[in-house]
Amino acid sequence: MVHKLPFHADQIGSLIRPAALSDAQKAADAGTGSPAQLRDAQRAAIADVVAKQRSQGIRALSSGEYDRKYYFSGFFEKLAGFREVSPVPWDLARPSAPPVAALRRAGQPYPMAAVCHGKIRHETSPYLENWKLLRDAVPGDLWAECKFTMPPPCYFHLRLAPGKAYSPDAYADDDAFFADLARAYRKEIRTLYDAGLRNLQIDDPTLAYFCSDDMVESLRAEGVDPDGLFDLYMKAHNACIADRPADMHVGLHVCRGNFSKSVHFSEGSYERIARRFFTTLDYDTFFLEYDNPRSGGFEPLRFLPRDRNVVLGVVTTKDAELEDVGAVKRRVMEAAGIIAQGQGREVGQVMANVGISPQCGFASVSVGADGMTEQKMFDKLRLVRDVARELWPQ
Repeated sequence: MVHKLPFHADQIGSLIRPAALSDAQKAADAGTGSPAQLRDAQRAAIADVVAKQRSQGIRALSSGEYDRKYYFSGFFEKLAGFREVSPVPWDLARPSAPPVAALRRAGQPYPMAAVCHGKIRHETSPYLENWKLLRDAVPGDLWAECKFTMPPPCYFHLRLAPGKAYSPDAYADDDAFFADLARAYRKEIRTLYDAGLRNLQIDDPTLAYFCSDDMVESLRAEGVDPDGLFDLYMKAHNACIADRPADMHVGLHVCRGNFSKSVHFSEGSYERIARRFFTTLDYDTFFLEYDNPRSGGFEPLRFLPRDRNVVLGVVTTKDAELEDVGAVKRRVMEAAGIIAQGQGREVGQVMANVGISPQCGFASVSVGADGMTEQKMFDKLRLVRDVARELWPQ
């Protein structure tokens, strides 16, 4: 079952963190604050930011990812069979991975990784208590309007050097590794569903890196087949979300990186991956970065199937300047025209499957763009809301 688009105006997840929460995180990292104190700060910050979203008609309701330090943290390292490595030694990292290469050029270490040292088991839920922080901030009739995010199964597999993502004593090959990891994902998704979650988003910049000529050539230089690796990752994605409950919407967010101070990691049109990406992956909705020329044009959207949705990330989180409403509307209609032509339908018909959002979160790894403030962040979220009200007035 493929779901209709939950919201024509959406957001990706992370939000600018309030100072009190940032201070609590720093204290916890330094050992001068307790986990309980950090959790209390997270709970208070989430309740506050959710109330602000509700009062301004911003959807989907997000925790701002205040429940974790980075958008990708808190899941793998809490599964049995993984251990956290922080920071990541360069000999453990894959040089061809765009985020590793970019951070190395900038003189920054990759902050953390989860390395598999034994059989993967889902013994306790990594994210259940995190989800409850968002869920319990709203009445039960609004749970379905909340969105919770998770990292992708291939996250550390790409960023760690070949042969370093898992111990050979634990798994003989990638297929066996991802089979057990997908089993853990399915159990986690079911756990969150049973606790009331109905809208899940997997955040995966990894797949967009395959649009980059630089990474593709670097993988080949390592002796890795980029097409085979891309297919492996798509297979892992589908295995993770297989057999999900019929009334659960699952989306996939793809961008090219939005690290500290909005560093991006790769460039390249979706054209290289679009046909396989859209026709292979079993997600209901694709959230795609389209805020600047490095993402290429809308032409790859001609491959979007009729029974899938796309949310266009045409508002940037990397720059505090507010976009022009007219320009945003024109870009949405341009994209809708390409989708309609590819599907053999009218623009008015495909608009039901199109939405808009910022291209990424506002603070994916705790720190936002230079000049970005909470006020400017909400200005952008309200712009998304207002454009959607004009384009989809019903």
